[in-house]
Amino acid sequence: MAGRVLSEHLQAIFRSISTRQQCLLQPGSAMPNRRFFYLVPKGGPFREEGENRLQYWLRCWRERGQQRPSGGVKVMYQHCDILNRNGFVAIPVHVGGTFSVDWFPHESQAISEAKARRECTCDDVVICPEVIPTVTAPFAAERKVAFVQGWSLVDAGLDGGNYEDHGFTGLLACSQFNREYMAKRSTLPCPVIRNGIDLTLFHPPAVPAEPRRVLYVARKNLADALAAIDSLPEQIRSRATFVEHRGPSSEREMADYYRSADVFLWTGYPEGFGLPPLEAMACGCAVVGFTGGGGDEFMRNGSTALTAPDGDTTALGKQLGRILQDDSLKDAIRTAGTAIAQEYTFARMEEDILSFAGTYAGKTASEGGEARE
Repeated sequence: MAGRVLSEHLQAIFRSISTRQQCLLQPGSAMPNRRFFYLVPKGGPFREEGENRLQYWLRCWRERGQQRPSGGVKVMYQHCDILNRNGFVAIPVHVGGTFSVDWFPHESQAISEAKARRECTCDDVVICPEVIPTVTAPFAAERKVAFVQGWSLVDAGLDGGNYEDHGFTGLLACSQFNREYMAKRSTLPCPVIRNGIDLTLFHPPAVPAEPRRVLYVARKNLADALAAIDSLPEQIRSRATFVEHRGPSSEREMADYYRSADVFLWTGYPEGFGLPPLEAMACGCAVVGFTGGGGDEFMRNGSTALTAPDGDTTALGKQLGRILQDDSLKDAIRTAGTAIAQEYTFARMEEDILSFAGTYAGKTASEGGEARE
């Protein structure tokens, strides 16, 4: 089996070399036909905190063939949908096996890695997650872009090298934090496409949530959330209701969870962006948590959120206690958080994506211009 897989991989590489040679012989192919292949890796099931081995294997069996909800996967599909609606051709490519993506609505239809390798030409663009740069080797595209959604994954993906070693010609970041991180590690251009959220779905409730109802998620450093809660004085903890969310859940279900909560406790770190706290803000939660780095741009301590240094559960518990005791502070944080969430629109995301795509598809400045720095 391993020999067959290696043989297929080598054949794909030889095909890509042959295709590149043909491109050199026939330069100047029509740029309007240039396609964007977004490589979407299969997310392996991970053992959740508090889950025993039997529970883990039973869940793996139930979820076989399904991609677990992931903000990074959703963002890549959103890019494809926006590009396709605007006259480009963008294709999600499922890498690492067959799986379905069904926890959020999307229009773009995925193809297999094998089919993408066969169809990709030197004139296309391959956009690859930062953590799997070697996957692009069999693709004939001369334009390869590393999409940095998680700054903490870069070093693991490169293993001491750099993206230039793998033939990458550009970078892409989903936050200013990621861009600044990459500026210290690469000279490749790195525009920022800020994530957007569906504000028709993520919006405040018609009726305020139960006071001091705190929502936290199990899949992001659960032990830190529990430690922060346990550090609360009994008189504060006893007056609050704590709800632990264990997915997977659809976007719509998550929006309902957010709206049912008064406070959202976020313990995700490291983070390249951090969609959950932003979605929670849009749904009217007062957010307390770690920024993970990428969340710095919208989780502004004392203004739009109460934050603590990543991993410092004592400081996090103090911030949680503050917001549970001070309704005026909680309401001010909630109001400011909801307001800043309104800045992360799909319209802004679309503007950034079209600017980025225009630099690769030969659009004029009026049709897209230079990618936003």
